[in-house]
Amino acid sequence: MDARHELTDSSTAQTNRLRALLLGGDDRDRDFARGTLTDTRLAALARHRPARDASREQVVRQAEIRRLALALRESHRALRANSRELQRIVDDLAPGLTDRRGIGPITAAQAIISFSHPGRCRNEGAFAALAGASPLEASSGHTKRHRLNRGGDRALNSALHTIAMVRMRSCPTTKAYLARRTAEGKTTREIRRCLKRYIARELYRFLTATITTTSSNASSAA
Repeated sequence: MDARHELTDSSTAQTNRLRALLLGGDDRDRDFARGTLTDTRLAALARHRPARDASREQVVRQAEIRRLALALRESHRALRANSRELQRIVDDLAPGLTDRRGIGPITAAQAIISFSHPGRCRNEGAFAALAGASPLEASSGHTKRHRLNRGGDRALNSALHTIAMVRMRSCPTTKAYLARRTAEGKTTREIRRCLKRYIARELYRFLTATITTTSSNASSAA
């Protein structure tokens, strides 16, 4: 995950620099800047050459665009390879975790890292608190409500947020829950907080059962 964070930071910086250069170019370059920088588009940018009568500034600018386009393509390849490696590790440690809706190799890997081992968190409530997904009292007068917990492991909280957002977009059960709670007067932020708490519970129970079983099988094999 450290390698992925480093790759992501580098890719983001390269993307921002490339978009800034493209926005200062002609209509073609500005179109590229506004669109998604796919590998196909990056290849096209890397192949482009300045006109014969181009100024020195244009030549230098195009050379930098080409360098960044090639660097970004390599970053994309490295990130894809990293995802495949994370998937293999997750499958070894917690088989079936990424089969659950909204959970990919990156969020799964972060959940495993934060969970660490059975017993680190005494129960699912402690795991939710670790994730910053436990509800905090925010009632006032006759109004009873809770608010988001902004403490805890922010990397794990971010993973829960990603899973919740994916499920809110694509999971029929979660969509139905969203509609029901919205009709009850809950805000999207409050509903998302509830979802993150449910996901924390789901992850805790799954990882406790799966990693315990995996560890036991490894001990027996040894």
